[in-house]
Amino acid sequence: MSARLGIDVGGTFTNLSLLDERSGNIYAAKIPSTLGDPTSRIFSGLDELLEISDVSAADIATVVNSTSLPSAVVAERNGSKVALLTTQGFEHILLLGGVSEDAASSNPHTAIQAEPLADLALTRGIPERMSSDGQILQPLDDSVASALIQEVIHLGAEHIAVSLLHSYANPLHERILRDLISNIAPDLPVTLSSELRRVFHEFERTSLAVMNAYVQHSMITHLKSLGDKFADLSAPAHIFVARSDGGLMGLERAQRTPIFAALSSSACAAGAAHSIASSANCGDTIALDWGGNTTEITLLHQTLRPPLRDGSLGPYCLGLPTLGTRHIGGGAGSVIDIPITGKIRIKSDTYNGPGPACYGLGGTVATLTDANVILGRLPCEFLAGRIPIDIEAAETAVSVAGKALGMNPVEAAQAIIDVANEKVYGAIRQLMSERHSDDKEFNLIAFGGAGPMHANAIGILGNMFPVVIPAQPGMVSAHGALFASQRHELAQTILKPVTHITGQLLDDALDKLQTHVSTQLQEDGSTNDQYTFLAEADLRYCGDSSEITLPLNVVDPSADLSQLEAQFMRAHQNLCGFEMDLPVEIVNLRIIGYTQSQVTTSNAKHQARRSESTPPNQCRTYFDGSFLDTKVYERADLMPDESVSGPAVILQYDATTLIHPGHVAHVTPEGTLLIKPQTPTDNATLS
Repeated sequence: MSARLGIDVGGTFTNLSLLDERSGNIYAAKIPSTLGDPTSRIFSGLDELLEISDVSAADIATVVNSTSLPSAVVAERNGSKVALLTTQGFEHILLLGGVSEDAASSNPHTAIQAEPLADLALTRGIPERMSSDGQILQPLDDSVASALIQEVIHLGAEHIAVSLLHSYANPLHERILRDLISNIAPDLPVTLSSELRRVFHEFERTSLAVMNAYVQHSMITHLKSLGDKFADLSAPAHIFVARSDGGLMGLERAQRTPIFAALSSSACAAGAAHSIASSANCGDTIALDWGGNTTEITLLHQTLRPPLRDGSLGPYCLGLPTLGTRHIGGGAGSVIDIPITGKIRIKSDTYNGPGPACYGLGGTVATLTDANVILGRLPCEFLAGRIPIDIEAAETAVSVAGKALGMNPVEAAQAIIDVANEKVYGAIRQLMSERHSDDKEFNLIAFGGAGPMHANAIGILGNMFPVVIPAQPGMVSAHGALFASQRHELAQTILKPVTHITGQLLDDALDKLQTHVSTQLQEDGSTNDQYTFLAEADLRYCGDSSEITLPLNVVDPSADLSQLEAQFMRAHQNLCGFEMDLPVEIVNLRIIGYTQSQVTTSNAKHQARRSESTPPNQCRTYFDGSFLDTKVYERADLMPDESVSGPAVILQYDATTLIHPGHVAHVTPEGTLLIKPQTPTDNATLS
């Protein structure tokens, strides 16, 4: 067996990448998604891959699945009916938290808190109390708890989330509740917050447990179907599920804790983008992932930094470990809304089932894709001729938006594109400001189905050049899944001043965490000689709420203890610009375990797929108020070191790249496109 399959189940398309490790060839397939039955589309794509490659199903040794299914479940509000058991007196905890950073960033003046996914009518306060150091202050009353459990079951609870105060310090009462639920309703699924997150921040821990309960049924259905169908193929594949922090976990673990895969598509894309940008020697880079339903940005440094613990799903704050990806709005297939104010809005809170009007699949409302069709930027079919463009349907949809704006269809299309581009650039500027960076010092790498179409325009707005377009920009998440490796992390809240912590306490706490993480890796199929550990500490000034994460010496953690306070104060000075005359405390300790990827990109060769029909040599494309003659190229025909001068449209199977007038795209030896402003010395080799 010598093949590896990467899967990305998106809202618009399901992408598959097949790596033949014998030859290094990577084959790609892109299939329209059906979120009601995502697995069937995966195997339609697999059939296509097996047909165009020299690989058989029996050759596939590893499958890595990434998905945006949890996001779709939340957006469509069709998850399980979740009941919440919490400590008596804390029944309103889900109503106390704010909106996610992503939601607040989109419009801080109008952002409102999302409706909790566990209704207050299904929330019960359990008489019990645990102290912050794990001491039982009030024993749990089994008879009262059992009666409350029966109440929520009678009200139709399909999953029970349990999140008790300070269960991170002592999970005993949560485990007792699980046993009580099992005795009353053996088949009712239960999620314990202490098994997902062993740190304080009660709101985030409770939200995480509720969200896991909300999406679990949909994810289990998808993942079980995936495993069963591979078994039917007699393909002895080892199936992994991508995590939101860029790592992998086993199939069984993913079914128990699917919330850790909630942002897996974004993580795989960011990891692949970092590798591509590094190969192109681009330095620090902004990754723009512009797909059919979402648009996301990630700040990528030359040295890949540890995950952040700020992940949100839609408007819900979860504290998930992520690679720092920021969701900034809808995608190319999201509908355009023109309210009575006349403001152009790209709706990101709902999935556009039929897709763009130009697909001819029943969509009637204008989208970014329709606007690009009107402007002549998509001159022929999608997916190498499999989805023909219905120009008339696009014109009808955009005309409705134009009427609301008082514009003709072309003016409306340009206005829609301008608003979308400005929104993305504004989000980039905001992220740069929050991370204390200057966008002028960053390059841009753009991917996703729509990223290459808008990338040149975003580069112009921010003077972020060169703009990098990967060899297969519409397949980046699936490619990232191919090269990901296993990863687990576990943290424990300490909440003690550094001066009160002994070396023995530090060593013992980290040893326990490392043992647990090692067990998780082994359960997912790794052996002791395959993984590496990192240790971290989250520190803050006593009484402050802002934490800074610092690395620890994993071999001898106590060796860092004497310098830890000074290191934190220097980091705080660099990040915040001041120091405080307060004690420093360790909030959390963390162990991260990971394996090295078993595959390499050094000999990977992307196999380009050509259009089934001959594309036109030229089209008319709208730029700056007029239609210009624009050359059309097939990307598969572009050779290393060739250049294409704008205006130009570069077609390929998975995406379309637009080169603006006055700019040139250079092809690197790896097949990557580098777009930059054209200079007098540039001599395009294609006429």
